[in-house]
Amino acid sequence: MRRLLANLPRAAWAQYGITLLLVGLTALLRYVLDPLLFKYPFLVFIPTIFAISLLFDRGAGYLAVALSGLCSAWFFMKPEGMLWIEEPGDRLAFLIYMGLGFGIAGGAHALRRANEQLRLSSDQLSAANAEKDLMLHEIHHRIRNDLQQICAQLTLAARNSETGQDIVNGTIERIGVLARVYVRLRRVEGVNIVNAKDFLESLVEDIQIGVVGVRPVAVGAEVDDVDLDMGVAVAVGTIANELITNALKYAFPDGRPGRIDLSFRKEETECVLRVCDDGLGILSDRPQGTGLGGRIMRQLAYQLRGSLDIGPRPEHGVKATLRFPCCWEATSPDEEDPATNPPKA
Repeated sequence: MRRLLANLPRAAWAQYGITLLLVGLTALLRYVLDPLLFKYPFLVFIPTIFAISLLFDRGAGYLAVALSGLCSAWFFMKPEGMLWIEEPGDRLAFLIYMGLGFGIAGGAHALRRANEQLRLSSDQLSAANAEKDLMLHEIHHRIRNDLQQICAQLTLAARNSETGQDIVNGTIERIGVLARVYVRLRRVEGVNIVNAKDFLESLVEDIQIGVVGVRPVAVGAEVDDVDLDMGVAVAVGTIANELITNALKYAFPDGRPGRIDLSFRKEETECVLRVCDDGLGILSDRPQGTGLGGRIMRQLAYQLRGSLDIGPRPEHGVKATLRFPCCWEATSPDEEDPATNPPKA
């Protein structure tokens, strides 16, 4: 039925021409069957009216009713060859037939519209189910890759840390980044995206809540309203978390007060993440701690096809700048992205 409706002509003249042809053929059939149906001048026209109204529009159905009424009155009702109906009973039957015919035409048209709406709803539901299945497949793939990344980081941290506390803290922080990404994940035109403003501001807010009352360090954020691919958001969030955490660990020793500022801007063809602090600055060329965080950040920056520069500020403190192309295209689950390949030692 769908294929038949799809192949029918759309032009009004073509539909009315087909209507005229079908009514004519029906009249010819009624003429052939006249010896059997002489008492029923309208009977064979009813299926034709229903079929025309179902295939075309209401106008074609009404035209079929009018044409069939004229044929019946002219050929099959007394006196034949005239549009005047002699018998009062026949006139009443004619009026009942015309009313019934217009009702059938309107009902068939309504049935056709309801069928089209049902088909459209079914197609939309099928598309939505396919979209959900695809998104579920991608989420499962991402989760698997994120877990592999965490395992790789744990293995690397275990080789470079003398105590297990650093491993536990670092792992908790990185899992928190992933959790924030999944909470804010949405799908637009088949792509999993995360709003950078909501994501990074919530990350900074959670870190600020964690240090309030413990450290006299303020943490602020200024973030542009930019949508990021899910994998890119994981990488940017992990780098931002590492930079802020390192500043809290090493820039303000012995309860020294200070401030950490995070900004994320879209500058022409690049996205730029900056984390600045007014702490002690860089005191040595050697990395503080195990150096694991630095290796993770540089590996993620490389996977973003960007660069990460960390250096002293002109006044005091440290400024870290991550730059990567804004034209990063959403990647499929089977392509390489920042959330797929774990950092290498």
